[in-house]
Amino acid sequence: MEELVIDWSSWLGRIRPKFDKVILTRGWKYFKDGAVGAIQVEGTSIIKARASGSRSYKVSLDLTNFTRSHCSCPYGYYCKHMAAVLFEVAKQGGYDPEEFRNGDKQAPQKMEGEREVPISKLYKQEEKFPQPTDSCAMWQTYFHKQFGNSKIYNAFSLEEVCIRAWRELNKLADTWESTIRSVYDISVALYVIQLCNKLVESKAITNDYNSNAKYYVKRVLNHAREQLEATLQQMDVNRAYKQYGEHLKELSVYLTDICEHGSSSYLYDWITLYKLLWSQLFQDKDMMEVETARLRQLLSDPNTSDRAHHAGTLSCIHLDICKGDDENAWERAETEMFEIEPDDWFDYLKRFVFESQWDRLLAWLRWLKPKMSWNDHEHVNDFLDFWRLAGAHRDVEAEHREVMVSLLPQSYEYYAKYLVTNGEYQAWADLCLLLDLSTMHIDSAQLKLVEKANVRYLLPIYHQGVEAYMEGKNRPDYIQAVKLLKKLAAAYKKLKLTSRFEVYLAQIVKQYAKYRAFNEELRKGNIIP
Repeated sequence: MEELVIDWSSWLGRIRPKFDKVILTRGWKYFKDGAVGAIQVEGTSIIKARASGSRSYKVSLDLTNFTRSHCSCPYGYYCKHMAAVLFEVAKQGGYDPEEFRNGDKQAPQKMEGEREVPISKLYKQEEKFPQPTDSCAMWQTYFHKQFGNSKIYNAFSLEEVCIRAWRELNKLADTWESTIRSVYDISVALYVIQLCNKLVESKAITNDYNSNAKYYVKRVLNHAREQLEATLQQMDVNRAYKQYGEHLKELSVYLTDICEHGSSSYLYDWITLYKLLWSQLFQDKDMMEVETARLRQLLSDPNTSDRAHHAGTLSCIHLDICKGDDENAWERAETEMFEIEPDDWFDYLKRFVFESQWDRLLAWLRWLKPKMSWNDHEHVNDFLDFWRLAGAHRDVEAEHREVMVSLLPQSYEYYAKYLVTNGEYQAWADLCLLLDLSTMHIDSAQLKLVEKANVRYLLPIYHQGVEAYMEGKNRPDYIQAVKLLKKLAAAYKKLKLTSRFEVYLAQIVKQYAKYRAFNEELRKGNIIP
């Protein structure tokens, strides 16, 4: 760090405010876990490093013009990897990384070359910033005043506007007490989601929207979900109810408005956020009863739009599950005029596993079973994994097996592994024959395991494979047929039944005597002279 020039006051005043609280917390964990390495300094202001987590990302920091800094991670802005590198560089440079993490109260000074201006200059000096004593409605009014008239000109600018709003609004509460700060952060998140929806709707009829905007909307919504999850993880919910109960009621109403009026293209994204908050934040029984009554009224109103009715139904189902009324949730799902993908229920199943609610998990698996028969391979495997977990705590071995069979052929890989693991080699071989699988489509590790146990189980599979390849009537298939014949020869020899193989081979040679290419391959493989 000898060449690097650290202007600590600029770090605290100009660089730190670019990171929101959640990102700094995540970056701090990376720093404490020793995730930062390969630090290089170029000149007096450029830092290059790697930050390792689930993957290793390249970080480049320009301390003179920090807006030019970047990271190779998908986040795309001032991310946790960049924060972790700054913590590590501060430590090696003899400064206190805790001070950078917590920040100070001095007014930021504009750095040369920066295009962004301090937040105090973004708005009129007489304008009143949000205060911790304000209501959520007052905060939202302020948010709308600052960003409500935002315009987008292309798909990329959608994300740009939303993240700028997030960053500028979020930093206003940096000095607040932690509980009200968390409530404020959730309010900001919901506003940015609503802003995203408004911007999407404004461009919905353009070609740019159809081809590109969905990608950026998903990025904004994923970012929102991550921020909400991180905030809820740190939040003292019981304390929030005691001190800021009215704020939480306001947030629940605001969330409802987003779900009912958000773009129909992202209905399930809105509902995912609804489920998250009504599972981890809005847990008060009175609030839940009020919300349930509101939803019932919405669903009974003949003037309710299809969009709002759909959202209301999904919301009702979620509240039913939260209250343990699973049968009501099932009935509601089955009587409505739309389909819900089976994997939409998997988050609930994961919660049952986490809470060791094994009987409840089994009840849901039995209800979902007929809805899985048509589904794709990935969802079937996940579904069967839940059965496996239930089977470790309840005696459902026979039922689990029956489910695997009923979901064939999508469940083949899962069921085949199950049979081999349990040493049921004959059943495994019968399964491969039933599905008419060639050796190219059978797991090689399973083939080797069965061969080691008793090669006799593989004989019909090899015979069926030879015949299937011969049907191809082309040289590549003949080559594969000869390979299988070699395997058959070795298997019969191991079983001391070489004479049977010779009889079979003579039959094959006679049957396909006119196939010149096949006979050539037999000679190349030294099967016949």
